[in-house]
Amino acid sequence: MAVLAHPDDESLGFGGVLARYADEGLETSLVTATRGQSGRYRGHTREMPEHPGEEALASIREAELHAAAHELGISDVTILDYRDQFLDQAYAREAVRQIARHIRRLRPHVVVTFGPDGAYGHPDHIAISQFATSAVLAAADSGFDAGRGEPHTMSKVYYLAWPA
Repeated sequence: MAVLAHPDDESLGFGGVLARYADEGLETSLVTATRGQSGRYRGHTREMPEHPGEEALASIREAELHAAAHELGISDVTILDYRDQFLDQAYAREAVRQIARHIRRLRPHVVVTFGPDGAYGHPDHIAISQFATSAVLAAADSGFDAGRGEPHTMSKVYYLAWPA
């Protein structure tokens, strides 16, 4: 299971791992926190007339996410619908609860996410790293109310790491 911030993160740094294990017959899944509505569109910022607007961009990026997931062999895609560029302002307990619920539902052996540095300091990547790490612990805790599902302990958690 990959737990990431934006549509395209599944391809940025994680795509090879997800595709390899899917190709080996393992179920792979993806939880993406945002729909990517605040990003650029073909290099155009939100202020530029060529930008389609946040809702249209969210639809475009969501479609691209599903197409990429199909190509990578990801069998389950969940979008939590947090606001892009504001993930670090999300209510942490609720974000952790939602991710833990999906961990309990899918029962993965391994979770991959961004490292504590967010790969290159992106606030949304840092936030999802914190939420995912906390959710792994919460999913295993029988005292944590994730909304449903039995507690589940994973074998490993891996962070994206790039050489200096």
